[in-house]
Amino acid sequence: MDGEPLVLDSPDLRAELLPGRGTNGGYSLVVDGVTQSHVNPADARDLQLEYTRFVAAIVDGCREHDESLRVLHLGAGALTIARYLGATRPTSAHHVVELHRPLLEFVLDALPLDPAIEVTFEFDDARAAVERAVEHRREFDLVIADLFAGSRTPEHLSTAEFFDDLGRLLAPGGVLVVNTISTVGLGLSREVGATLVDGFDEVAALVSPTVVADAGLGNVVFAASHDELPTRRIRRRIDQTHRRIELLEGASLTAYLREARTLRD
Repeated sequence: MDGEPLVLDSPDLRAELLPGRGTNGGYSLVVDGVTQSHVNPADARDLQLEYTRFVAAIVDGCREHDESLRVLHLGAGALTIARYLGATRPTSAHHVVELHRPLLEFVLDALPLDPAIEVTFEFDDARAAVERAVEHRREFDLVIADLFAGSRTPEHLSTAEFFDDLGRLLAPGGVLVVNTISTVGLGLSREVGATLVDGFDEVAALVSPTVVADAGLGNVVFAASHDELPTRRIRRRIDQTHRRIELLEGASLTAYLREARTLRD
């Protein structure tokens, strides 16, 4: 891939891979005008987008670097997290669910995965794929839900019933990571958080105080588990070099949620 942008026009979406992005170079995946992912082919550990650094902090705080993981990725994007985990935990196994096959093929044609990464792909709606996984009693150490249509998560992928199924897929000590994008009033992010609190024993969130104050855009990334979350270790893994980031848990998470409603089918 040279320095020219690549474009995918399909009946369902328009995607662009734009070169020269990020402080260290690399390529941004823009889908329907929204920057979704960033990949640095020269360094899979180079996480330019804030939400990917949040995900990395959660994973690295919960698991040792040399520990093999069974990972379910719901939403492929440019496979930034799969690439990161392939570099930091090369013996892990990944299963990727993506709704749009042409999008993933477009990304992989331009930015191939390291062939040493063990990965399988499934093309379907995430809800249908998860229901099949539950039926077949599959287990994962890590489930990453990064599911967007534009800048919003489809409603059926934010409900208590969906998250309950995701909880059934977690192995003992397993962690669910859910990425949300802040909106005016942070309504959806708070509702997703409240829904997770209703279904899991422990929930924490990574977010900028600017976003909590509804004074700027950003991501709220939740970690949820049926077991104890090592929040001290997660907090130590947070990258604070770009802007201040907080880990919300207990009383601070409750204050953030502000009695938000639980989302249901």
